[in-house]
Amino acid sequence: MINDENMICSEFEKEVYLYLDNDLLTDRKEYWKQHVVNCKTCSSFISEVEIILDQAHVELTEDMFDAKFNAMVKKAVQKKEFKIAEWLFPQGTAKEKFAFSLKLAVVGVLATIAIIISLTTRQPNTVKTISNELLDWEGKKVTSQINEIKNTIDMIHEDNWDRQMILLDQRMKALENKSDKFSFN
Repeated sequence: MINDENMICSEFEKEVYLYLDNDLLTDRKEYWKQHVVNCKTCSSFISEVEIILDQAHVELTEDMFDAKFNAMVKKAVQKKEFKIAEWLFPQGTAKEKFAFSLKLAVVGVLATIAIIISLTTRQPNTVKTISNELLDWEGKKVTSQINEIKNTIDMIHEDNWDRQMILLDQRMKALENKSDKFSFN
């Protein structure tokens, strides 16, 4: 039972700022209200957090001189500044420095070999290997095939209707099969 209470209190500590900012769902907020009323630990914790927030609000609204602000920003940036010398020559024992240098040398050699291989090997010209059917951007072939079908329909006579319909159906299926292999879907 005590573990359950500790877990609930721990969960409240995670959500206390959401609770104080009214950023919780109504049901959750009501649950925490009841919990704070019944739990001395969380009640004192929320009181402490409210005092800290009030104090922080007073201190953070205080005007700061530009020089002081700029000094704070400069100090923060210097802490985060990337120094290549520290990266290339890390601190540590001679053995650690040697291991790092060896790893760096191996990576450099492998990168150099990869670049040389990529520059000296013959690579296929992708433009030449693409089929002409894919390069038919204007659809000339498709347009001519549609025109053939239209002409065939115009030439149909009543006595050849069934035969012509079968031929047209076969022709349409063949066109669909061809178009499927070039489909990008």
